Amino acid sequence: MGRYIKYEIKGSYKFILGVLALVLILTTVLYTYIAKKESSPVIALASMIIFGTALTTFLYIVGSFRKELYEDRGYLTFTLPLTGHEILGAKLITATIWFLLLGIVIIGYNTIMLANMAPIKPSLKEIIAQVFPHITKGTVMSFLLVLLGGISTLILIYLSMALGRVTFRNKKIGGLWFVIFLVLSMIVGIGQAKIVISMPYYVNLDTFKIVSYESIMKGMNYTSVSIFEINDAALLTGMGDQYILNIAGFIYMIGIMIINFLLTGYIIENKIDL
Repeated sequence: MGRYIKYEIKGSYKFILGVLALVLILTTVLYTYIAKKESSPVIALASMIIFGTALTTFLYIVGSFRKELYEDRGYLTFTLPLTGHEILGAKLITATIWFLLLGIVIIGYNTIMLANMAPIKPSLKEIIAQVFPHITKGTVMSFLLVLLGGISTLILIYLSMALGRVTFRNKKIGGLWFVIFLVLSMIVGIGQAKIVISMPYYVNLDTFKIVSYESIMKGMNYTSVSIFEINDAALLTGMGDQYILNIAGFIYMIGIMIINFLLTGYIIENKIDL
């Protein structure tokens, strides 16, 4: 599996480095332009670049797996002495590595560029001292949930592609996987919403005490910021400086991700006819 991860990295690093180089160039041009203006939407424009980078990388990773499933290039991959779960795991690990690398480099570069635009340019130590206090348990948990959500979505896409590949006796109907993905996403989302609503018990990430949603709402008057929310069913809710995580919803999310991973690996190993 380790060798296959190296193979995946070797096969995609040129594209990733190309995207990264382009983003850094665009970011430099953006800040150079902004420095000449009295007021410009820095955060909005930088966010658009980051979003575009993430979307481009995501589509590339998804497209690479689709080509292996629906084109002849997949013959080499699926005839390797690896299980379906090892192949899938290697692809997910590679995707995670690339997203983390892009995220760290882009966020770090934007932080440095913003610091350079300040009237009094702070040192790297001062930047870290200012940023570090804002990294709370809720911030870390939010990041982990976004990461897990991205991995879960990627697994669901892979599962949809695998199901589309084996449907109708392995006829290669390329667009079918997207329909399957929409249906599965709707089912998973509705299931999560129902579980969160029916079991409104949360763990406070600051005190690690289990509380009900009603007790939190009564004791706080902050505007909430919810992550993964469907019909007021929030998996993670941030209120002021406190964050609460729905226990049942989180377990459901992890369970669905594991089931989809196992099912996708099984289909890759046993059901795909090359």
